[in-house]
Amino acid sequence: MSITVTYYRLPAAERESVTRDQSSWEQFRQRIQSAHFQSFHSAIAGLEGFSGRQEERFAKLGALLQESRDPRRFDMEKDWHIVGYLLTGRAEIVEEHRPDDILRSVIFGGHKTSATTGYGAVRYYDEQLVAQTADALRAVDRESIGRRFDPARMAELDIYAPPEETEREAVLRVLDDFTAFFREAASAREDVIKFAT
Repeated sequence: MSITVTYYRLPAAERESVTRDQSSWEQFRQRIQSAHFQSFHSAIAGLEGFSGRQEERFAKLGALLQESRDPRRFDMEKDWHIVGYLLTGRAEIVEEHRPDDILRSVIFGGHKTSATTGYGAVRYYDEQLVAQTADALRAVDRESIGRRFDPARMAELDIYAPPEETEREAVLRVLDDFTAFFREAASAREDVIKFAT
């Protein structure tokens, strides 16, 4: 079983409503999980009748998944610790919000809510914090991140699910997509919820 992290954009009033208590949170989580699985099944169904080589089928599936995904959702999957390390150069895992360390807090922080998942509190970034995070992610030195991408060093540091060298482009794309996700949330003046499962 993997620890995965999901981010979800939504208006402040909705965020307050869905995180006000555990019952409201569970209903919301089930709704977005159900929609997520439905989009996955729709993408797979879109492959029916599609013939081609394995690479073509994977490319087609990737395109169908992209088309059917909820743009308000960002699935960091198991790359959360890798991304946290690439952003900060630090491997520590301490789940707390540090207002003076935005890049660390985008992975390990956020304001706590009363709702919980199997891996701690559901956290959120309000409109102001979303804007600060979007700016910080945009300003990150991509060359420094590229230099930090050292799978052997990440394994030494006990980074959760350390990548292989062949995953460099995919992990760096996750970081770019994550940056775009926060920019879109900031443009829409939305809050972001973060939860681990």
